[in-house]
Amino acid sequence: MEGRWKRVGCVAVALGAIATAPVCATELETTLTHLAIPRLGILSITGDVSQLLTFTQDGAGESAYDAGSVESAADQTGLSITANDAWDLSARLAGTWTCPGTYNKQETDLFIRITNTPTGTIQNGAGAYITLTSTDTMILSHDTGVTDNEVDVQTRILLDWVQDVPGDYSIPITYTLTVHVP
Repeated sequence: MEGRWKRVGCVAVALGAIATAPVCATELETTLTHLAIPRLGILSITGDVSQLLTFTQDGAGESAYDAGSVESAADQTGLSITANDAWDLSARLAGTWTCPGTYNKQETDLFIRITNTPTGTIQNGAGAYITLTSTDTMILSHDTGVTDNEVDVQTRILLDWVQDVPGDYSIPITYTLTVHVP
């Protein structure tokens, strides 16, 4: 290889009769992979809430009226929370009662409570029955993320033999999951 160049994937340098070791030329390119993860959360209602509070003429309905209220099963309304940062769960009334005829049932006749021990801290007394308004009331919070955190909510509605006439009653409740900076 005297005085000649030879390509071998690297550059070989020849000077006169002395050949030096090949000098490799390497070119590097670097990219920066960027991933922006926002605060994310999923709130799902589980269970069948289509007939949340229904009673019949078999003594159960009469007993509920005599007791002054009717309750759903303790786990009838299930909420499932998944979040990747600190979060709050709130509840509020999203409207007024739809009642038979011209009757106007009081919104304060509705109560909810958390009946299990989910991950997080129960807020504003929601471990016992609380009333809701049209403003969000925080009922559970936690300072880190969770996966499939099950929250059981029980509903109680006050009854009155004279005021609560036969028919269908309904009232919308909105549950809100807010994921935020701790």
